[in-house]
Amino acid sequence: MWDDDELIEVIHASPAVVDDALRAIQQDGGAAPIDLDAFTAAAGVLGTDPARLCVDQLRARGLLAAFQAALLARGIPAPAVDGNGRGTAVTRGGGGADHDGDAHGEDDEDDESSAAGRSDFDALRRFLGRAQTFRCRVEVEHAFSGSGCLVGPGLVLTAWHVVSTTEPGVEPAVAPHVSVVLSDGSAHEAHMPPAYASPCGDAEWDDQAPRSDAEVVNRHDVALLALETPAARHLGYVPLPDAAPAVAARSRVYLLDFPHGDDGQLADGTTWKIRNVTSRLYHDVATESGSSGGAFFDRSFRLLGLHQGGIRSTRSGREVKRGRLVPLRLFYDALAGLVADDIAPAEIWRLDGDRTQLVVGRDLFVSAVAAAAEENGPVRGIRVKRRRPAEADEAGLGFSYRILVELLLRRGAAHVPVALPLDEPVADLVGDLRRRVESAGIALTAPGLDEAPPAGTTLETSARERAHRLAAAVDEAAAATGRTVWFFVDNPSVPLSESARLELEAFVAESLALPGIRLVIAGLETVPLAGLEFSSPAAADPTGPHGLVVDYVGGFSREDLLDCLTRASQDLTGDVDSDRIAFVVDMLLGELDDFNGEFRDADLERVVTGLQPFLEYLRAQGGGGP
Repeated sequence: MWDDDELIEVIHASPAVVDDALRAIQQDGGAAPIDLDAFTAAAGVLGTDPARLCVDQLRARGLLAAFQAALLARGIPAPAVDGNGRGTAVTRGGGGADHDGDAHGEDDEDDESSAAGRSDFDALRRFLGRAQTFRCRVEVEHAFSGSGCLVGPGLVLTAWHVVSTTEPGVEPAVAPHVSVVLSDGSAHEAHMPPAYASPCGDAEWDDQAPRSDAEVVNRHDVALLALETPAARHLGYVPLPDAAPAVAARSRVYLLDFPHGDDGQLADGTTWKIRNVTSRLYHDVATESGSSGGAFFDRSFRLLGLHQGGIRSTRSGREVKRGRLVPLRLFYDALAGLVADDIAPAEIWRLDGDRTQLVVGRDLFVSAVAAAAEENGPVRGIRVKRRRPAEADEAGLGFSYRILVELLLRRGAAHVPVALPLDEPVADLVGDLRRRVESAGIALTAPGLDEAPPAGTTLETSARERAHRLAAAVDEAAAATGRTVWFFVDNPSVPLSESARLELEAFVAESLALPGIRLVIAGLETVPLAGLEFSSPAAADPTGPHGLVVDYVGGFSREDLLDCLTRASQDLTGDVDSDRIAFVVDMLLGELDDFNGEFRDADLERVVTGLQPFLEYLRAQGGGGP
């Protein structure tokens, strides 16, 4: 990885990406994340380089490894491989397997369509950077057991036999303790049993290859581990392809694994058929103990399957080692829904795994974000309104941004939040928006963006023209980089000027129909905005005009708490005791005043504090973990 001087150069060269990485690794429910502006201000007082101060402070806070991993996940290339083997390279090749068809037990036909072929160098370079962040080690009872890879912010794909302590068909008396060590060195407990599990065949448990498909019907040797928290949001993950890629004999493949638990280099090799078996393939990639569960990729670097195991045999007086690949197509359908829910959950009960940051009564907001994230849907964002704006309660508005960031982090770097706080007078709202977009790492180069309106132009016309140019430029840049920009406009703590109000109204109107922009407007209830208002995502006509889902905040109900604790119990223990949950909720609410079943936001902090012993009980019932 980078040394300090190299990392300082990265910070100087890519400040927008650095700020994004800093935000991603500081989502801990505490104070606001420290960004480069804060380091620059502090460095001015201390008389030092802001980048060096950033590196020193991240090291002191134990965040340096996570920061470097977040940079890799955001496309910053790792240092070049040198003579000491730094970095990741394709240098571990085939394991000396005989490529003669008979030696592999394969069919002899030569299928040109599945020849190993070549891989694009630039695609390989990009893949290598990401690959260092989404591969991970799997530990059982605190000892290294095998390899895995992230397929979601909280999901790890590995082999079933890596996490099983008993043979197929035999349930363990006590579920094993399983944890995952991520690329930044952090360890995180996984729920057991897995979110999805398919055992290996009986012969495979004894290190033998199956002799027919009948031996391994619905037995794929796959486990999908759910981490206790979505701890890998800052690292990125392997995207599931739209459909499982085909894999055949003589295909070039790449393997991400940890042979003997060590940091291995990306390994490459070729696949070979197993006679009478279609649910497995042989491969000649060099593997060792600990490679099991490693992810295979095709020459386009799409997820292809898992390394299951290998056998050694003697052929013509020399040893031949053959590994087995389990194709993704066998278990793709079982994974797809679970992975989609992890990346874009329809409901959440806490932020960043923090039991003190409970999400109570915000289901509509979460579902609206999911609907707005769809490419061509009518929902283009959310309008968060207070039920009683006259009371000037900002709690639900500000927390909306925290929820939004949590949900977008799960989706990866393609979704970029840009916040407009409006906590001081803004003379040029369009100019401020442009600066914030560019600070988020999105360069705006559309023609005419810097042109001033002609002399004599009215304030309203000027606002429309400038908003139109900015929105078009953002949408063009988003399309060019494969991103979606989410603008979060916070409720102003100072009065909006006439020009700022006109520019905001015009920008919202221009943005609603643009595919690369989404909007979340918090407060501003008295400002008229363009577009339809939907009571829910389901209320939006799929073929109708675009608009925003309206989410009202202010107060919470008994049902909101029941829903939150039900999800917490299901998440932490895998089970729900509705009577116990109702007892705890009623005990806490019995001390509070309500109005028609609605409790005040001011009482929520007290309730959350009172729930902590019960959440700790649930955590213990589930076997520990955050």
